[in-house]
Amino acid sequence: MNDIIIDKAILHILDTSIDAPVLADKLMSFSPQANEFLTTHIARAMEDGDIKKGGFKKGGSSNVEDTVHMVEPGLATDAVASTDNFDTEGFKSAISNLEPANFIVVSQQLAQNIFDLAVINPGIPAADVLMCHFKYDNGIYFGLLKFNYKQSYIHHFAMVGDEKETGIVQQNATIANENQKLDEFAFIRLDDFTVMLKEKKYEINGAKEFYLSNRILNVTTDLSPKTKVKIVEKAAEKVIKEYYGDDPLKVSQLKTELKTCVDESSIVEIDRITNSVFDGNFSAQQRYKDEVAQKGISGRAFEVTSEIEKTVARKQKITTDTGIEISLPVDYLENQKKIEFIMNEDGTMSILIKAVNIR
Repeated sequence: MNDIIIDKAILHILDTSIDAPVLADKLMSFSPQANEFLTTHIARAMEDGDIKKGGFKKGGSSNVEDTVHMVEPGLATDAVASTDNFDTEGFKSAISNLEPANFIVVSQQLAQNIFDLAVINPGIPAADVLMCHFKYDNGIYFGLLKFNYKQSYIHHFAMVGDEKETGIVQQNATIANENQKLDEFAFIRLDDFTVMLKEKKYEINGAKEFYLSNRILNVTTDLSPKTKVKIVEKAAEKVIKEYYGDDPLKVSQLKTELKTCVDESSIVEIDRITNSVFDGNFSAQQRYKDEVAQKGISGRAFEVTSEIEKTVARKQKITTDTGIEISLPVDYLENQKKIEFIMNEDGTMSILIKAVNIR
């Protein structure tokens, strides 16, 4: 794992049950426990399968309301502008300024923007928002981590006269512990201003949208690796069904090739999967490429995270018309010493599982 060195951080409390956010005026003092907590979350976030990569928009979006507070390079103002007039270069300069005083003001403005939007759109979760400058993978990043509040329970203790009274009370503003994944965060690399973002859609003015990218940061993003892998699989299964019917061997080729791509290089190659699964069938190959492109994958290859590597295409489930389900390791599917698919004269298929011990 790459070392993560946190240069500075600040935490703002965005509890929408009260009238105003609690915006810190000083940087956080770091204990070893706080440092470990934050570095653990950053490291886990960097490998999150739902992370999307992107960059800043050159122009604003025409349907965005006046929710973005602009900052001049190196200093702050109270001016408010829509993202139609979003000062992208000014914003980049502001978050790149490593001076603590500037960092504090920029973080306060971003936190205020999120709070203002959440107050008028209750679907956006209340949260503690932590912003930081940190070093990772030979780069310096501006980080925004949103710790959405969760409900939890703790014990309650009180003295009632001379008697001890205990009970259970609900806590409504608990943040994620170090073993839980965050729902929302953004990392901006300050040398090239590439953005790594995880977000969820929430209801804004009656319609669900990605508010963090569209209304706060003004960035555009690609699909996440997890979404791309699902598109690759679902598109192939759809085309296999169109051209080959319910052929488990074709599906096994898909699963095997996808697993091989990920294991060998952590890169999924569309052409490699196309040629392997639909070898010799040019019509099916083109149909598959069109389907993948239509779903939003424009490139010929994409990288996956270690989180995806651990889960992609390890098993295939086969379900019969009588409701029998068989879950098989992908490595078995094309190994005739382990399993054999036998086509019967009546059009049905027999599955022969070989040389196993029953436990």
